[in-house]
Amino acid sequence: MSLSDTAIRSGRITALRIPTDQPNESDGTAVWDSTTVVIAELTAGSVTGLGFSYANAAAAQVAKELIENIVLQRDAFNIPAVHSALDIEVRNWGRPGLVSTAISAIDNCLWDLKARLLGQPLLTLLGKIRDEIPAYGSGGFTSYTERQLLDQLTGWASNGLRSVKMKIGRHPEQDLSRVAAAQKALNGRAELFVDANGAYSRKQALHKAQQFGDLGVTWFEEPVTSDDRAGLHLIVEHAPPVMDIAAGEYCYVLDDARLLLEAQAVDVLQADATRCGGIT
Repeated sequence: MSLSDTAIRSGRITALRIPTDQPNESDGTAVWDSTTVVIAELTAGSVTGLGFSYANAAAAQVAKELIENIVLQRDAFNIPAVHSALDIEVRNWGRPGLVSTAISAIDNCLWDLKARLLGQPLLTLLGKIRDEIPAYGSGGFTSYTERQLLDQLTGWASNGLRSVKMKIGRHPEQDLSRVAAAQKALNGRAELFVDANGAYSRKQALHKAQQFGDLGVTWFEEPVTSDDRAGLHLIVEHAPPVMDIAAGEYCYVLDDARLLLEAQAVDVLQADATRCGGIT
């Protein structure tokens, strides 16, 4: 394959607003009525790669400028060089946050393009450790009625998912009864995970961890804000032994992840390839 076949000739960015299935969907700390998906498409030769992120629509303009200024005419196989050039270009734009989501969409697209040019699944290109991984159903929003919550979680369990996750934290006084109802409805068919999206204080989170542990919950995500590394560490140290404390989906740069790990603030580090700069 010649360089002319792998040079990135064109690119396109699209922002799509996807409405939620009901108005005012919510978790412990946010309310929304739609999600904006930023889609990147890059073409080399006759092959087009696809990548995405989800952010504010302003990320689409950032991604468009980055493609025009940095990505076009680059070799699609030389992803580290492209990614490094993107990082340098945005030094004064504010790399963490929205700009990182724009880079993520482009980087994910570059990896997809490379895999397609080589005629391989991305998994094969990256290399794998295991032959399969467990998936979990994620939803259970705080805006759902209890009936909606139970129908969704038990529906996933009936479809074969071995773990399901529900949101908590918007109405702390209701959380214990909702979790108990979910466990009763699941009746052992799936593990139950909970996600507070950083809604609790440290002492609230510790108390809830013990209560949820007594109900058999095995995963507690963002019990306090991810910015509170000392608080996360406290909960890691004192949560029930069967419960993993998870956070990290809002890591935008490598240092965000490094600081969580150095603080021993998580059992599970949840890097999100649509936020942290992509697969790279």
